[in-house]
Amino acid sequence: MGVVNITPDSFSDGGRYLQADAALAQAKRLVHDGAEIIDLGAESTRPGALTVTADEEWRRLEPVLKALTTHLSKTTIVSIDTRKPDVMLKAAALGARLTNNVGPLPDDATLARLAAVEGMLFVAMHMHGEPSSMQKNPLAPAAAIDAVEQYFTQCVTRLTRAGFSADRIWLDPGFGFGKTDAANLALVGHLPEWTKRYQIAVGVSRKSLIGRMLGIEVPAARDDASHMLELALALAGARMVRTHDVAGLAKVRSFL
Repeated sequence: MGVVNITPDSFSDGGRYLQADAALAQAKRLVHDGAEIIDLGAESTRPGALTVTADEEWRRLEPVLKALTTHLSKTTIVSIDTRKPDVMLKAAALGARLTNNVGPLPDDATLARLAAVEGMLFVAMHMHGEPSSMQKNPLAPAAAIDAVEQYFTQCVTRLTRAGFSADRIWLDPGFGFGKTDAANLALVGHLPEWTKRYQIAVGVSRKSLIGRMLGIEVPAARDDASHMLELALALAGARMVRTHDVAGLAKVRSFL
């Protein structure tokens, strides 16, 4: 899953792909490098980020989504990274076929409408709190594992009830979203237990926890370290990896 942020304030590449032509060009590069999914995000969820309105999020997203669903190959899945039910439904109507939900699930009616869309996949990612405050009181290791376990159980129950089959449900423990660095490492260690029961998606690319652990201040300079952690997560059973540097990850994947 290659990342294209349509935001002015994302931690890694905010502001670079706000225009539809720039976003489309980046998406094409990522597909060329090996991405099977392009994940569009029009609201930053980095620690400290403020919520944007649904109208503003859709204003940023709509022209880019139209460009991608028109010009990318039909074999490429377009994903929408959002927390807002209205945005999820509008994106599905324009051809998005993966909903990458950050935080609590939307209402049951929205889930049912998404489940009725042919081919729609759903990723449910755990986040402790809100982006603006999630790192003020982050979860410690034991609490993080318990919280993610409960979240996964609840998500599977609700998504199945809404009409999603097991093969369309993906779960993400949410590395870096309201967890201490020790908790993030605990999630890595616990991942094989979850991959026995669920389809697991992960996103660790360029995250600040890698920067703190290895002393790498610039996000883009964290790609090599990101890929080694992504490889470890893949070896633990994760089968969807959200990354900024698809070409680099493709090289690492060749060893699997």
